[in-house]
Amino acid sequence: MIIEVNSAKLGPLKVESDRFITFPDGIPGFSNVKRYFLVENDKGHPFCWLQAVEDPELAFIVTDPMLFNPRYQPPISLEDFKHLEIDGGESLALLVIVNVPQEDPLKMTANFMAPLVINAKIRLGKQVILNDTQYSHREPLLIPAASGRP
Repeated sequence: MIIEVNSAKLGPLKVESDRFITFPDGIPGFSNVKRYFLVENDKGHPFCWLQAVEDPELAFIVTDPMLFNPRYQPPISLEDFKHLEIDGGESLALLVIVNVPQEDPLKMTANFMAPLVINAKIRLGKQVILNDTQYSHREPLLIPAASGRP
């Protein structure tokens, strides 16, 4: 079934309901919004939108954390894997929410401390808040070049 969402940020969008990702607990701070879908940018672009179905005003910029930190290995609990019915790495998808400051987009950061863990096969997700971790909720994505270097 095709659903139309009139996104405040992206305009009218038509999406197949089988593309919805359900977050049974919502995302912290937005617990009443359970269904989202990804809106991809041009091919090769590292960012996409996670648009809420129930709230057209709500959309997050997200990215694959491995593009920015190939050694990213968040300590996700066995309980979270069971909750998401993830039995192997083939169905696991990780995304992080990106913050882009209006005054200086080059200072964008991502929340590596609370990744979105998604079972891509059954489209079930959860934002996992990591405790006692080396990762930051404001991990810089772009490392400025040293002065004097191109």
